[in-house]
Parts: sequence; C-alpha cells; structure tokens
Amino acid sequence: TLATGDLDLQAPEGWQPIPVPALGFGLAVPPGWEAVLLSPDGLATLSGATPAIPGFVDAATAAAAGGGLVYAAGQDASGQVSDVLVRAAPQTGVTDVAGLEAYAGTLAAAAGRTDPDVEVVEDAARPTVRLRFEVGTGEERAQGTETLVLGPNGWVWSVTVTSDDPALHDDLATSITDTLTFSPG
Repeated sequence: TLATGDLDLQAPEGWQPIPVPALGFGLAVPPGWEAVLLSPDGLATLSGATPAIPGFVDAATAAAAGGGLVYAAGQDASGQVSDVLVRAAPQTGVTDVAGLEAYAGTLAAAAGRTDPDVEVVEDAARPTVRLRFEVGTGEERAQGTETLVLGPNGWVWSVTVTSDDPALHDDLATSITDTLTFSPG
C-alpha cells in the first residue's frame, strides 16, 4: 500500500504511481520501470541494489546532484532506454504562461541549447510549456522533452523525459507528464 496523502494520481492501467505527498506531487511511469526518490534515504537504497536498467544508479546519482527529486527509467525489449527526471524550482517569479515561456528560454540557454523549440501547451490545466531537444552525438542520440508546469505557490515543475527510441518519445513524454498531480490546496 502506498501512502498517497491527498494525491489522486490518475494513470493509464498498469502504470506505476509514484506519490510524493511530503513534497506535494506525484506522477506515474509505465509498467516495469524502476524509480527512486532522490533523497538521501532513496539513494541509500541503491547502494546494494542491482537495477535491471543499465546505468540506473549512475543516472540517478547524477540526477540527484543536479537537483532532481524523482528519477525513473525503463527499457524496452530491444534494449532502448527511456527515463524521466522531476525537478522543482521555487521563487522563480513566474506567474503566467508568458513568464514560463521566458523561463524556458533561460533554461535552454543555460544548457547551451541554441534556438530552443519552446511550445506553449494550449489545453493544459496549468500554464505549461515544452522544450524539445536532442542529447548525444552521432548515431548515439536520444530525444528529449522538458515540460515546465507552473504549479501551486508559483513553483515551476520540470518533467524531463528522454528516449533512445524517437518513434515512441512524443507519446511517452506526453503520457508521463499528463500524470503529474499536485496536492490540493
């Protein structure tokens, strides 16, 4: 039984919910994915673990060092890996979708991404923008989407999904981000 607090996580059938009521959010990931809360206790559980996902421990440790809150990853039958990293930024000064667009541009520039593709998500319940990008070099490239959501109390939440398989990336990024839930009030 998961302690979900007052979170009502809506997810596709079979998906694994990841409630984090202490931080006021939750989301879900596809079946078979491995996930870790990037807290000292969560990272400590990885010290003796042997995750099935290649590089999971190193990726989770790097995600924690970069301010991540939750990291999850999965591998398909052909060995291609997809992952998600959730972060949050308080006191950004963002109050609306225009501010969120500008904030996304600032993040992209800080990451060295020139001419970022920032898209406003028109039908979202909260102000939301997406940044699309690629990581890697040569044939070792992965698709990425960072979705920024203006959450409660003016916090900007980042859900970054990367995928080795470009054919499934857009649907996966949207499906995971659509499960992002905040505590009421």
